[in-house]
Amino acid sequence: MHRMTLTEPAVEARDGVGIRRDVIVDGHRIAYLEAGQGDRTVVLLHGLAASWDYWHRTIPALAETHRVIAVDLPGFGRSEKRSARGLDDLRHVVPALFDAVGVDRCDLIGHSMGTLVACEIAARHPDRIDRVVLSGGPITSVIDLFNNPIRTLSSNPRVATFLIEAATAGLRPPASVRRLILGRRWARWLATRPYVPHPAKLADEDVAGILVGVGAPGVFSTLREGFGYDLRPALAGVDRPIIVVNGERDLICPPADARAFAADNDAVEAVHIIPDVGHWAMLEAPDEFNEIVVEFLQRSRAAESGRGSS
Repeated sequence: MHRMTLTEPAVEARDGVGIRRDVIVDGHRIAYLEAGQGDRTVVLLHGLAASWDYWHRTIPALAETHRVIAVDLPGFGRSEKRSARGLDDLRHVVPALFDAVGVDRCDLIGHSMGTLVACEIAARHPDRIDRVVLSGGPITSVIDLFNNPIRTLSSNPRVATFLIEAATAGLRPPASVRRLILGRRWARWLATRPYVPHPAKLADEDVAGILVGVGAPGVFSTLREGFGYDLRPALAGVDRPIIVVNGERDLICPPADARAFAADNDAVEAVHIIPDVGHWAMLEAPDEFNEIVVEFLQRSRAAESGRGSS
């Protein structure tokens, strides 16, 4: 049985886009950012070696109509690492976090690795999830890379980009390197070019937020679990309304992966491919990303209201 301890937030700090809180779940500290209010809640799940900072351009748009919970998953960002179980732990702790912060039902938005967690939760707890947004995923080619590397690289050599992420994501860069990436265009290009086609267009605050998650203690345990991980049951089990919002030039989750996922799952209502954008659509094209996501959430709400009044 999953043991959970609920407490008042241990820390509360105001950020530029919301209030950062800590809560104890199963004896470990989980950090999250909260913003907005309303009768609907949306929960944001980041990717590997990331944190809620990736959502800093998305949170204000969602907070106009929703209570927003942007989670630092266990072992990432500002949250404590709970165990060596990696992804298996993430898909169990997030529903427990729902209880800890008073979320009965919510919309889920996941990015990259967070798309796997979102699909797992939506498949296992459909009574708690209304709709799902996947961005930079689902990372089916990455999972195939773990299980069938030669075949995957032969058919999709660009997914080798993930090997760069895997090699560096768990290593914390020293302060001097972080300053170099923030201050020098060539260093920023080297650090972010595997993920975005135009590194120079990233704002300093975007890059600073990206660097928060690099070197997280949860990286390597999560990567280890990738060997033998089977995403298909979770993908097939999601019956909540889904949209996919990916970049045209995403090397980790190329458009073909998103379209194949949509073809195999009737719950996918639309696949939005944003031109000339890579793996971080929420940072590279925030206005377009936010417009697509907000319209989907509002349209789904309007449809449910219409059914309720008929």
